[in-house]
Amino acid sequence: MNKWGKVTFMLGVVVLILGGCSTGKSQDGSENNNASNKRQTIAVSLPEQLSTLDTTQTTDKVTFTVAQHIFEGLYRLDENSKEVPGLAESVDISDDGKTYTFHLRDGIKWSDGTPITADDFEFSWKRLVNPDTMGPNAYWLDNVENSLDIRNGEKDIDTMGIEAVDDQTFEVQLIDPQPSFLSVVSITWLAPQNEKYVNKKEDNYAASSDDMIYSGPFILENWDRSSDTWELKPNPEYYDRDAVKLDEVDGSTVKEETTGINLFESGDLDLTSISGQFVQQYKNDDALVSRQEVANQFLDFNKKANDELANVHLRKAFALAIDKENLVKSVLDDGSKPLNGLIPAGLYKNSETKEDFRDYSGSYNEYDLSAAKKEWEKAQEELGDSVELDLLVGDLDNSKKVAEYIQSQLEENLEGLSINVTPQPPNNVNESRTNKDYELSLSGWIAGSSDMNSYFNLYRPGSSYNYGEYENKEYGELTEKAVTEDANDENKMFEDYKEAENILLTKDAAQVPIYQSAANYLVNPDIKGIIYHSYGDFFYLREATVEE
Repeated sequence: MNKWGKVTFMLGVVVLILGGCSTGKSQDGSENNNASNKRQTIAVSLPEQLSTLDTTQTTDKVTFTVAQHIFEGLYRLDENSKEVPGLAESVDISDDGKTYTFHLRDGIKWSDGTPITADDFEFSWKRLVNPDTMGPNAYWLDNVENSLDIRNGEKDIDTMGIEAVDDQTFEVQLIDPQPSFLSVVSITWLAPQNEKYVNKKEDNYAASSDDMIYSGPFILENWDRSSDTWELKPNPEYYDRDAVKLDEVDGSTVKEETTGINLFESGDLDLTSISGQFVQQYKNDDALVSRQEVANQFLDFNKKANDELANVHLRKAFALAIDKENLVKSVLDDGSKPLNGLIPAGLYKNSETKEDFRDYSGSYNEYDLSAAKKEWEKAQEELGDSVELDLLVGDLDNSKKVAEYIQSQLEENLEGLSINVTPQPPNNVNESRTNKDYELSLSGWIAGSSDMNSYFNLYRPGSSYNYGEYENKEYGELTEKAVTEDANDENKMFEDYKEAENILLTKDAAQVPIYQSAANYLVNPDIKGIIYHSYGDFFYLREATVEE
């Protein structure tokens, strides 16, 4: 079977058939004279439309995947998801771990030829934190001097603990030591922005590919906010241009997984994601690539939506009534694992003890039908015999399968409960959650860095992501302590987070962890050098190449 007659590429699930796939010949029919004798053009697909490419506002993994290719920051992630120098050539860290002095590379430029300077980082970081322009990920800089007070409107933006010392020196003052700080600055939300360019574009900045300049290995073409298609091409001004082998990446929004598989089998795609039964179908195929994601899927409660969801006994009953082992084995069957904690395995290990936090903290609310029924009886005493709730989910294949399984488990195990599954496009789900216009939601969170605060922040007071309006003073104090006074003592930080996780999941049942997801792809063996980072994006093509 000729699976790879055309050089194309896909990730995710598909609705749109891709055309115009290239071969190894030029337009006049002659062979290209590159090392591999193949034209370096591939086509990629993502399961949703790109949202905003203003890096101070980007939140979803789909958009981050493209953003990581076109915007590079001080550091970036290598093939092992370790921090390596990006636009910064090096960094000096003070003995007390509170001062980071980044030294930018010589001669780095924006895609239009304008020099990239330390001022560009000062501008973008302040724009992220400034209450007038603040982005959802501003909390990542709360450990920078005065940053939290600034975003709370208590101090002026000019007091932020960052400074462009000169064109090539950018200094950051932290309140407390933060061992994960280089991991944080390796993700696109802290990439530079050119103040003159952004102000010139005003509200049109990042509205289309023509309204941005780029600092990463690629530039974006033929995209606007309504587009289902886009293109990546090498950035001619990128400092490491020789590392970029691909000449063009054609991207598209697609949704149906089975369509992707058919296109892969026919040779029209070189990489497509698969799940469930398809993973088993291809388990002996050399094209199958599997990765355990540092990501969780969970059931979230909007605790202020109604009396039912405000009831802790109802939430505890839900947490105990779902057989996760059966879900991952019988429904997903793709390498996903049951998750009984907020933090997924593989995110953070104690550098002293080498123990992963998931092992250290243990398991919470494992499947226990007897205990679930007892909690449900207590809930019914307060709420009545019948309860009906809506479950908001994305309209992707896996999301719908998992939602239907949860619906079945809860309705069968908790008599008198009715769950209505309401699938919506993923961007609509995000909007509904942001607007707190939901009751239950099946949601996912993938780490933006190795910092555990990324997950605990979902339920911290004042967090942009605390959609269900969870409130617990002790939880807030513990998670604050973990990122401040205990930040440089991993043993104490682990203790803080373990206690906070216990409050969140056992005492309050504010979330029901469901499973830690796996990523599975069918990949054309001719494409080499694709990187699958542990966090931040689906894939990274900086050094990808098409070979024989």
